[in-house]
Amino acid sequence: MSSLSHETASRRRAAPIGAALTGWLALAGAYYFELPVFAVVSMFGWLLIAACWLWAVTASIIAVVALLGRRRRAHAAAAAVIAAGAGVAIGNADWLMIYLRSQLWIHQAELGRLAAEHRLGTLPANPELPWRLRYLSIDGHAHRQTEAAALYLPMWQNWRGEAGGGLVHLTTTPDQDTWIETAPGGQGRPLRQVGDGWWWVEGG
Repeated sequence: MSSLSHETASRRRAAPIGAALTGWLALAGAYYFELPVFAVVSMFGWLLIAACWLWAVTASIIAVVALLGRRRRAHAAAAAVIAAGAGVAIGNADWLMIYLRSQLWIHQAELGRLAAEHRLGTLPANPELPWRLRYLSIDGHAHRQTEAAALYLPMWQNWRGEAGGGLVHLTTTPDQDTWIETAPGGQGRPLRQVGDGWWWVEGG
């Protein structure tokens, strides 16, 4: 067999494993970006996640069957265990907090300046966010809520305006009487701390 034919055969054998690996990475990416995608087109977000699950699981089964067909039972068993582990890890990860904390880390300087101006009381009622932060708010603005001493970034809202969710910066630790307006017709309590005075809130 020529070197070219051998290389082609090797690529064909590796293709199912590569497809499975790509499927699990795509699934993790779909979950990570679920919040910003959901904010724009909620149905597409769910369909994308379902499609990635189908891709990852189907490609993994094909890879295991291909390994069994080449009588590589140990490799097939290892691939099955890795695929199952990936499914459990991805399905049980707290992707909301992973996304929010990664965004807080990426934009630490900009969000820090915004929070400092909020604490000083120098922000207008609905300041336009810097361009690098605008995708963190569905309308590109932060919203100051004086009753709760809060600065709210709406990250999703249903089409009826009855429920929503987003990041909120608070100057004090919230208690049971802290309520944030998450939509024109809804309120929520900040129960999950993201970091640096930022909390996740949703309700309706």
